Amino acid sequence: MKQLIYQFVKYGTLSLMIASSNLYAAGYKLEFQSASYLADAGEAAAINDAGTNWYNSAGLVYLPHQVVYSAIDLYAPTTFSGSVIGPSGFPGVNYTASGSASSHPNSILPAIHYTYPFQDRFAVGISVVPAWGFLEDYGDHSIVRYDLTRVYTKTIDIAPSIAWKINDQWSIGAGPDAHYFSVESKSHVFTEPLGTPGDSIARFSANNWGYGGHIGLLYRMDEATRIGLNYRSQIIMQLKGYSDFTLNGVGLFDASNFKLRIPLPPTTTLSIYHAINPCFALLGTLAYDQWSVLNTYHANNYRQPTGTIPTVLQPQDMKNTIDISIGAHYKLNHDWLLRGSIKYEPTPTSNQYRDINFPDGDKLGFQIGSRYQMTKKLALDLIYGHVFIRTTSIHGVYPQQVFPNTVAANGHSRTSVDLLGAQLVWNI
Repeated sequence: MKQLIYQFVKYGTLSLMIASSNLYAAGYKLEFQSASYLADAGEAAAINDAGTNWYNSAGLVYLPHQVVYSAIDLYAPTTFSGSVIGPSGFPGVNYTASGSASSHPNSILPAIHYTYPFQDRFAVGISVVPAWGFLEDYGDHSIVRYDLTRVYTKTIDIAPSIAWKINDQWSIGAGPDAHYFSVESKSHVFTEPLGTPGDSIARFSANNWGYGGHIGLLYRMDEATRIGLNYRSQIIMQLKGYSDFTLNGVGLFDASNFKLRIPLPPTTTLSIYHAINPCFALLGTLAYDQWSVLNTYHANNYRQPTGTIPTVLQPQDMKNTIDISIGAHYKLNHDWLLRGSIKYEPTPTSNQYRDINFPDGDKLGFQIGSRYQMTKKLALDLIYGHVFIRTTSIHGVYPQQVFPNTVAANGHSRTSVDLLGAQLVWNI
């Protein structure tokens, strides 16, 4: 165990520091913890590398002493088209506009995975990865600035595991999850009719750690076929921070006891891997995401310009979803492995409460990837993917805004995702 700790510190400390300071993402649920598994469709049954620790830690018992460094660039442009009404505080004096507003977030998602086998039937592993997050930035001059200017998160999940090979067919892996979540939000407030020289600004910032766990089973039917089942538990994020309102030309009013509750849903994944022959394999996954735990955003002590700091409840009414993916591996020769997959993921959002903070729609993703075995100890993974997202309706009314009247945005949103990733796999 001392050797395990020494090796992890020696090979992973710098990457962990980089990851901790730069984790941010577009979208909400992220599945970009590994460049090799992202190109797959059988993440709970495929045993590609140390990234197995995140997707199904029961597979760690089949891996050598290994460390994986992964980085994925994610570009997710969003365009809202429609109308917006922003109240001023005076009856009948509102900001109104029609047109479009665009957000062009680009994010780098680093991750590190490590595994160490011992005593023939046991292995330990750890992953430090982004797991949940979102980023939208419409700018200070868009038509939706009274609704949302910018929302930004930093997330990191630290997931250690221990795995046991029960016999030649069954293995099990489990461990805790320590999850850090930070969120910042900014919007303008239409106060010029009240006599201010320009817009005022409402903001909040909050962060905290939350804790959960994961457990996985792997059944190795024979040399060619594996079935994997993995479960990641719900994590309740009780974020704490501050909320403030800057009245243009007057001053700052803040509240240091802002709280925001965000439940991160549990996920169950069932995957199969089957090798047709030594060169060709098929993979598939069904994933059940229990989004219904996110029924309402619950915030306390949100600063208002009137001097009040009320409790805010924003309905979401999200529904559970089942994601489906299929894919294949093709071993071109001793040095090259090719991958490809297709995934369909329905949106958990409700038409009634979908807003520009999270303009999610049904998704259809296509990924291609490859692994090049550079030396006996080093391999390089590359991936490209594109996700088509169905145009969605926006019917947003926002009770968290700073005036008794609410800001409303109505229209539709178009989003897509492009991703490009690379990964270094090192057999130590």
